[in-house]
Amino acid sequence: MRTSNILAIASIAVVIVLFGSFLCSGEQEEQDPSFIILHSNDTHCYYGDDGSLGLSTLKCLKDQKMAEGQTVFVMDAGDFLQGNSYGTLTKGEASVEIMNAVGYDVGVPGNHDFDFTSEVMMQRISELNYPVICANLVYGSTNESVLDEYIVLERNGIRIGCFGLLTPETPVTTASGNMGDMTVTDPVEASERMVSLLEGMDVDCIVAIGHIGVIRNLPITSDVICQEVPGIDIFIDGHSHVEMEDGKLVDGSIDLVKSDTVIASTGAYSKTVGMISVMTDGSVSAKLYRGDALADDSMEEIIEKIHEDAEAVRSVVIGHSDVEMTGERNVVRSQEAMLGDLVADSIRHYAGTDVGMVNGGSIRATLPKGDITMGTVYDIMPFQNDIATLTVTGEQLLELCEFSVASLPASFGGFLQVSGMTFEVDLSAEPGSRVSSVTVTGEPLDTEREYTLAIPDFVANGGDGNNVLVGTPTQLSGDFAEAIADYIKELKDISENTVEMGRITAA
Repeated sequence: MRTSNILAIASIAVVIVLFGSFLCSGEQEEQDPSFIILHSNDTHCYYGDDGSLGLSTLKCLKDQKMAEGQTVFVMDAGDFLQGNSYGTLTKGEASVEIMNAVGYDVGVPGNHDFDFTSEVMMQRISELNYPVICANLVYGSTNESVLDEYIVLERNGIRIGCFGLLTPETPVTTASGNMGDMTVTDPVEASERMVSLLEGMDVDCIVAIGHIGVIRNLPITSDVICQEVPGIDIFIDGHSHVEMEDGKLVDGSIDLVKSDTVIASTGAYSKTVGMISVMTDGSVSAKLYRGDALADDSMEEIIEKIHEDAEAVRSVVIGHSDVEMTGERNVVRSQEAMLGDLVADSIRHYAGTDVGMVNGGSIRATLPKGDITMGTVYDIMPFQNDIATLTVTGEQLLELCEFSVASLPASFGGFLQVSGMTFEVDLSAEPGSRVSSVTVTGEPLDTEREYTLAIPDFVANGGDGNNVLVGTPTQLSGDFAEAIADYIKELKDISENTVEMGRITAA
């Protein structure tokens, strides 16, 4: 941490504090921060009306700290345009209005901010009243940076050098073609370049804002970047949906590679607010606010208006369920789930195919007990995916299953929930040779026979790195949300026995 300027600015305050200590019977007061960074990541259009802390809480914390005389910066680490029906129905416009009301200083794009296409993303970025930066996103045809690579924020004599990073996973986690001519470059090289540049710009602190993540099956992680690139003081991270305090995962599930950088992340869906305090001696405290939700009147008015506009569509009841079906991230990405079966059944039924498959990463919410509304459907499947119908060989179906389970037991967005088929998995076997006893429509799989398959166009086009179907002739059959809604309307009442499970079992 470059502390000389911070110490100089704080010198008068330090003298006052030292003098005050003589008047307090020797009691030592807690050190005040030189500045505070409030941050968010992976908000995914969860604004607070769902019971999360929400962005109104972030706005209130910002205002409170500023009223206390603190120097405050506000940053976001991406995936803010898309995630539930508010994003889907407005193509991210709702998030732009909310983020502008918070008053962010800087943000970065996330991989899912491309889900409405790069053209829409760039339009939404132009509507924000703060800059979105990224040092490793270029136009492939010219190698020119798509966005400003860095920014130096200056407030009350404090200078923070910020640069942005985007995960190299982006091309395989948004639909084919969504990035247009944009290409993600090496984040390590970009970080080295940015640190070298910012170190020469008389900044007090260098902050990387990265939609990178720490999950171990990623192409690169934020902790590895911090180890390989000395000089990053703080790394505000996103993408993995993990909660971190003081550079460690709150749940202790991953031991990060050691470095001198403090990595911070809030999890996802506005459930917490990140609060980083940088002290006058350069030390850093990175905590998560988990207190009561706070309400800012102007923010609440905006959220209520967005809610009212969407509710006309969201509130339509299409069915009822007597059972909760979890859409919890680690479940639908690593094992057969009742909700995954239901979604796969719905697209198979809609397209009239032998088999239906859906990647677990596309399922984003739980189906609760009670009335099922269109809002529930949009929350479960917020991505604007089309259903692709293909004629495939039995060998391709087997390859799809092998790809699906290759990463187990790790959670993986490309894990496939299935309909119309069953198979067994042997986790003791090498990836690529784990699947056996495959049946399709009740009969043993014939690797040379042709079958019809319904699957998200995202997967058919190579999403999640799944290239089994790339180049296979594809016909688009309809919209995912429409297919799920039609199927639920036809079922009317869902019970525990509605969905037949046992499709993916241990060998």
